[in-house]
Amino acid sequence: MASKSPARSGTHTPVTQRTNPAEASESVSLQPTPNPAKTSEDKIRARAFFLWEQAGRPEGDGAEFWLRAEQELVAPR
Repeated sequence: MASKSPARSGTHTPVTQRTNPAEASESVSLQPTPNPAKTSEDKIRARAFFLWEQAGRPEGDGAEFWLRAEQELVAPR
């Protein structure tokens, strides 16, 4: 017994794949590149927050904690 294949319409048009030029090249990275200045600022912020918490969360603008964190992270070891 022969199997029947589904009938195909003659009006079927194949879908062409559209590519974004940035996606076409494998060498192009779609991931954002890290900004070293932003990364170090984030590290300073995290360290300053840690120091501020250790000091009991005192009132004020926290500039002294920022400066201390900056000195700790920038100072050569």
